[in-house]
Amino acid sequence: MGKVSEKAGVQQLVESFYNHGVKYIVFSPGSRNAPLVVSFANDERFKCFVIPDERSAAFYALGMAEQSGTPVPVMCTSGSALLNYYPAVSEAFYRNIPLIVVSADRPSEWTDHGDGQTIRQENVFQNHICAYTQLYETPNTEDQKWFNKRTMDEVLIQAKSPQGGPVHFNFPFTEPLYALEDKSAHEKKQDNFLEVMKLSPQLSSVQKAELQETWNNSSRKLILCGQMPKNGYLNEQLKQLANDKSVAVVVENTSNLQDRGFIHCIDRTISSFLEDNPELYQPDLLITIGGAVISKKIKKYLRQYKPKNHWKIGQEFPFMDTYQSLKKSIPMDANSFMDFLLEEGFNRNNSRYGEQWKQLDYLAQGNHEDYLMSVPYSDLSVFNLVLDAIPDHSNLHLGNSSVVRYAQLFDPIKSINYFCNRGTSGIDGSTSTAIGNTLAGEDKLHTLITGDISFFYDSNAFWNHHVPSNFRVFLINNGGGGIFNIIPGPRSSAQGEEFFVAKHSFSAKSIAEAFNVNYFQATSMEEIDNQLDVFMEIQDNDRPAIMEVFTDGEASGKILLDYLEKTKVKDVPELEN
Repeated sequence: MGKVSEKAGVQQLVESFYNHGVKYIVFSPGSRNAPLVVSFANDERFKCFVIPDERSAAFYALGMAEQSGTPVPVMCTSGSALLNYYPAVSEAFYRNIPLIVVSADRPSEWTDHGDGQTIRQENVFQNHICAYTQLYETPNTEDQKWFNKRTMDEVLIQAKSPQGGPVHFNFPFTEPLYALEDKSAHEKKQDNFLEVMKLSPQLSSVQKAELQETWNNSSRKLILCGQMPKNGYLNEQLKQLANDKSVAVVVENTSNLQDRGFIHCIDRTISSFLEDNPELYQPDLLITIGGAVISKKIKKYLRQYKPKNHWKIGQEFPFMDTYQSLKKSIPMDANSFMDFLLEEGFNRNNSRYGEQWKQLDYLAQGNHEDYLMSVPYSDLSVFNLVLDAIPDHSNLHLGNSSVVRYAQLFDPIKSINYFCNRGTSGIDGSTSTAIGNTLAGEDKLHTLITGDISFFYDSNAFWNHHVPSNFRVFLINNGGGGIFNIIPGPRSSAQGEEFFVAKHSFSAKSIAEAFNVNYFQATSMEEIDNQLDVFMEIQDNDRPAIMEVFTDGEASGKILLDYLEKTKVKDVPELEN
């Protein structure tokens, strides 16, 4: 017979989580959260994980939520433990991922009175949270029971909504903390939980006519796609729109949209016209869908060469005006809106604007392939080899900073799912998020490509008993923050190497040994290539594997800048309408 905490508020939370589809629970070790631990760990309906480092634990939960599509709670003891969740909370906030924080707390009467592990926990994430509540540990009246149940439903519904994201439950607990009782002692039929019915927004006939008129009067239409999960139906819709010669569909690998009619590598293509012919590619109508866009160049370009009209599609952050030209925010899902654009009455092929984009992309791709034929050993050549080695139908996770930017220079792999923490673009939880994804997506191989600073910063991601055997890491160690060998400011600064690049000579070998992770290393293309087959196989000890690839950061930075210059198309095509 199962055991549960004697605290009735915790019993309510257990049933509420189950009713709202929670499958995974991540715990940070502690004592004040004992009523939560003993209740969820004794319940076979939940799969529980223990991650000692709180910052890592929150990113684990974020990765699980992203992969599973279900809300995932991360639970901690009182005090500063909670504050370590903040980086993941902010990432979840800007990506609308249903991360649930449950913090145990000391009785509120002891706040600011010198009691151990007691801080001001109430609504501590208020600037980056979608909903917050404080619960009764032992509701003594019917009103208190009603409050707990109603507020649990309300907060969890907010987490799962299209405008949702991270939420926070704060739970003050008094001692005793470890007292249990048989689950059946208070088990009874649960009341139906609150449901907010989902309604699809519809455009009125007047709105449709207005949007159609703008479309038909725009001969240069650019559809820019940011980060999103793979969406096969949307991919097919955009393929149809890309057949319109006046439409350019521009995507990044993290959008998980792929077709030969799309422009995939923005920076590789846009570099050709930024200096000499920027006005040739200025859109009349910009349509944006999805989340964050990585390319700084396209952001800068569209802010300077503004479209006459910009439509933002989606319910998340309706006032986000990335390109300083937002005219209409349309709170519809992308599939419904694209169906509308494909209806009769929309003019097609009223210019060759999209064809012009695609021709330039094609020419830049040819220069890209020519350059890679003779590129010296560097970060660029390593990416060329490593990306080609990623197995089909697997998941690829990208670290931030220079790693994700290098990856955007290469055409996407059609069967691959791309993941990256682009909500806040921080390096702090790339490995933990990737492993969390792997635990919730155990039927596929997951590969992380990361840089050395990001890897070392999040090395505690391996400090637990849950890192699975289907996880691989390509660690590109170029001796510091490679991005700062590329961007102009730090390169020209006397403090560049020490304060920006943070140059070092550390290796991950001892970290791999400490956490029982299989370790490979390489210092040349041949050494990488010769180990790939063994590296990708499931290891004999059923442990994950790291391949640390050593490159010269300064030389790699120079080669990348040379690549960006040499791959420019010299005679930018201008097609007649």
